Amino acid sequence: MAQQWVPGTLDQTFGSVGKLTTDFFGGSDEINSVAAMWDGRFVAAGTVVGRNLQGSGSSPNLAVARYLPNGTLDPTFGTNGLAMFDRSGNSDEGFAVKVLPDRSVLVAGSQAPNAYQDFALVKLRPDGTLDTNFGAAGVGARTGSVLLDVTGPGLHDEGRLLAVQSNGKIIVAGNTTVPVGNFRYRRATVARFSADGVLDTSFGGNGTGYVVLDGTYAADAQTGDYVTAIATNQRGDLPANDSITLVGYTANRNNSFAFRLTRDGALDTTFNGTGRVNFVSGTSGGVQTGLSDLRAARIDDAGRIVVVGTSSDRGFTFQRLLANGSLDTSFGTNGRTLVKLSTVSQYDEPRALALQGNGKIVASGYATTAPSGTPQSDFFVVRLSANGQPDQGFGDGQGRMVVTVSANSEQSRSLAVEPSGKLLVAGLALNANGPHDDYAVLRAYGDPDRIFADDLEQHLF
Repeated sequence: MAQQWVPGTLDQTFGSVGKLTTDFFGGSDEINSVAAMWDGRFVAAGTVVGRNLQGSGSSPNLAVARYLPNGTLDPTFGTNGLAMFDRSGNSDEGFAVKVLPDRSVLVAGSQAPNAYQDFALVKLRPDGTLDTNFGAAGVGARTGSVLLDVTGPGLHDEGRLLAVQSNGKIIVAGNTTVPVGNFRYRRATVARFSADGVLDTSFGGNGTGYVVLDGTYAADAQTGDYVTAIATNQRGDLPANDSITLVGYTANRNNSFAFRLTRDGALDTTFNGTGRVNFVSGTSGGVQTGLSDLRAARIDDAGRIVVVGTSSDRGFTFQRLLANGSLDTSFGTNGRTLVKLSTVSQYDEPRALALQGNGKIVASGYATTAPSGTPQSDFFVVRLSANGQPDQGFGDGQGRMVVTVSANSEQSRSLAVEPSGKLLVAGLALNANGPHDDYAVLRAYGDPDRIFADDLEQHLF
């Protein structure tokens, strides 16, 4: 008998009763980004501790795994389902992944040619090997990857985010550091590459191919900004005009932000008049307002920007902006929705956001639970209706779903809606037999709305 489709329950045909963990080599492994494919497979990008490709020992390596629809590794990809890349024996990390229509895979992250990381962009063929028509020049062919050093060889540059414009050009965003007084502080940075992996020096208007944004906390320049998401639609694409909306937060200042660039890297002043919006966490008349930590964003079919983050109420906090950057007060209750599982003194924190084709809003991260009396973090999935109210038809009847993937602490860092309408929720889980994390994924029922049906024939592979 076929399993009944119940939103907010695990798909028992996937992995082991709807969830899986993968321990590759007995070291720490973590998924930072997951992307669904049209045929039911999916790719998961992150970091796997494995052997150094140069020298001896092991190190964190940029890694992509591909899974079959049932949750087993795809043996036709990489080596037994895993493609892993080490630059120099230092720390290399994958943070964002996108599957292109020809099944090739783009990964953005950070790689270290020496002790310090640079922005990294990698392209893999459908079989998981490096695409030698892409990236920096090599011996007789290209290398399949390209690095961008924004601040010089003695400082870190952290590639975190990825999007593709309609002409195939590739946007990579992350953080770099700039001098302020006697110290350096992180700033949001956006770069653009051609479709074949060459830095596009026409982007930003300064001849460099990248833009470093000024600090968003006007009261004190000696603060660090961290960019956390590029707002895309439910298909993972930028809006039709290829504008680039990013969100993030200022460390330790109860301040988060959104800013919008035009397709070519200038601040878009149609967005709040300045190209920027700040969300300052506080209270007004005893009611919590704003966001101190903004973690994810999506653009809906009306051009509105749905965001999720946290504030002092320590839960999943959702807000929505109109296309011009103003707060949409018709969303939730007075423009804000809080969903929480744990007690007021504990934390439930979001890390990812997705939109279903019917407009429903899904977020994932972790909730604090205490199954054995000791607090631990578990996968937490929240769904709202399109109007911003918790979806009573999902999970526990209050729009919530909490899942213990392993016996120990875990968290989701990424979320994708499959073409079927099922939800892929991915991240890391502490291994029960050793002090390290493993790749962790669950599949849950969303709505069977076939959000991509109109494009299926053009993209099926």
